Amino acid sequence: MIDDSLLLHLKGIGMSEYEAKVYVILSALRVASAREIHEQTKIPRGRIYETLTSLAQKGFIVSSGTSPVRYSPVDVFQMFEQLKQESVKSLDGLYQRLKALETETPEPLMQGYKLSTEWTRDNQIRMMLRRAKSELILLCNDEVFITRYGSDISRAAKRVLVYLVVGRKELAQFAPIKCFTGGSDIEASLFHHEEGEKNGLSMQLLLMADRRESLSILEDNGRLTGIFICPDIYASYLSRKIVQEIQPVDRSRR
Repeated sequence: MIDDSLLLHLKGIGMSEYEAKVYVILSALRVASAREIHEQTKIPRGRIYETLTSLAQKGFIVSSGTSPVRYSPVDVFQMFEQLKQESVKSLDGLYQRLKALETETPEPLMQGYKLSTEWTRDNQIRMMLRRAKSELILLCNDEVFITRYGSDISRAAKRVLVYLVVGRKELAQFAPIKCFTGGSDIEASLFHHEEGEKNGLSMQLLLMADRRESLSILEDNGRLTGIFICPDIYASYLSRKIVQEIQPVDRSRR
């Protein structure tokens, strides 16, 4: 009985169902005629010669003698060393072609993703807090976000520099770490737009990691939407401006 798992492996290197069966039988018998192979595999007689010819052309088997012609497998070690070399050569060629596509196709300067569900927003925020390598800047105007991600922010602060900037000083009581308030530019541009700049959106959270990626949570008529951008070409400039302007909140004066 032919081992199905062995057939599966042989098909994985490009053999057809019939080719795999014939090759396994020949590997076991070492030498056999077309009729004997037909009797062992139950492959239709009309397909036996076609299959044997195909295996011979691929270099898996050889034939000898006449009346009847007998078939035997090529040395297994030799055959599979050749297959490995051909496979490596093929993969290397594929790699070179794909690398060429990478260099020919410029990476977009910025790539943005809309995060419409709470689950996607929540997971992206937590992943950003975990994967930051040097710096995190959080601008938050909602105590719900501060308390919800308090433990994640605390853990991040043990690894990297974290600036937690709150929109109102009273939010400092919910902060798990030292927090800051912004200057007039941050207040007017991000938290509370000036009269002529109002566009119906209000920012609840802005998270920037390593001055390279950003995530904004915006509220529009009671509905929250997240915008994740990576790489964010403006994150470095905005991060510098925020760090220059913020002032620490003195919790002792609450």
